Amino acid sequence: MATLEDYRILGVSPRATWEEIQRRYRALAWQYHPDHHPEDPEAVAQFRRLVEAYDALRQVKNKPRAAAQKYVRPRFRNKRQVFEEFFGIDRPGSPLQQSQGADFRYDLQIPFLAAIRGMETDIQVPRDLSCRHCRATGTAPGSSYQDCPDCQGRGRKGGPGLLRFGPFCKRCRGHGKIHTQTCPHCYGHGHLWENSSYHLQIPPGTVDGARLRIAGEGGKGFQNGPPGNLEVIIHVEPHFFFTRVGNDLHCRFPISFAQAALGGMVDVPTLDGCRTLNLPRGTQSGKVFRFPGGGAPGRAHEPRGDQVVEVVVTTPGNLSPGQKAILEEFASLEREQLTGA
Repeated sequence: MATLEDYRILGVSPRATWEEIQRRYRALAWQYHPDHHPEDPEAVAQFRRLVEAYDALRQVKNKPRAAAQKYVRPRFRNKRQVFEEFFGIDRPGSPLQQSQGADFRYDLQIPFLAAIRGMETDIQVPRDLSCRHCRATGTAPGSSYQDCPDCQGRGRKGGPGLLRFGPFCKRCRGHGKIHTQTCPHCYGHGHLWENSSYHLQIPPGTVDGARLRIAGEGGKGFQNGPPGNLEVIIHVEPHFFFTRVGNDLHCRFPISFAQAALGGMVDVPTLDGCRTLNLPRGTQSGKVFRFPGGGAPGRAHEPRGDQVVEVVVTTPGNLSPGQKAILEEFASLEREQLTGA
């Protein structure tokens, strides 16, 4: 049965959802995993507490109507429990549970147009792999193990009587055995950091922040538990002309004062070249036009988006004498028209 202490160990609120608990557990399990702290018995103990707390909360959160249950009062440890925890004595009936390995994250940046049209690419991800030379034993081929001289093969360091149940031995990491000759490739660790290659197919219409999951390519599980997953996070680079809003592609297209006043045909850039837009006479700045189907592809049964074109009337800065004369004449005609009105 879960207690408030289990929530405290994982650092989550009793009101936390199961997804929030899972994310927090995976982060802490990766932080305190014994493979990352081979010389730290406190990290091993903390990892064990995390596993037990996660298992207790999993039994509660997976029950129907678990969110409506009242908080369970925390149980207070008696002197025997405190003694057992201090001296590292294993309590019967509380073995370490299997747990899934941590999820790994890889951030991939792709061009804007590649996200719209789709692409294929290869990535290299560093992973903690079992050493092929020693078959993950950490021992050189042809050598063997011997009892640890620091703990005399017990795995714990202690004295006579009950004190023999002391903390884990740092030299053998609680195994009671050490290598007579370590593997020269992994230096006795049993694993190596190597790059793994993955071929990715990014579908058309991929949005910024999309995730591609590669199952089983994350961290190693604990106690023969299943491995985690590799999460590839897609980051789409911004485009100088287009801005994506849903499946629509928005753009701002500049036109001259003359084009706005007289109207006419203008060529607007699209994903597939230029497309002609017929401007009506007297087009105002900010007027919006649409090219149906000119946007990004939709997911599954979603329709393709549109290209949304906002025209912006520009004011010329440096006028030629001829342009200036024409505008002055135009202004004079406007004044006459207003005066006559």
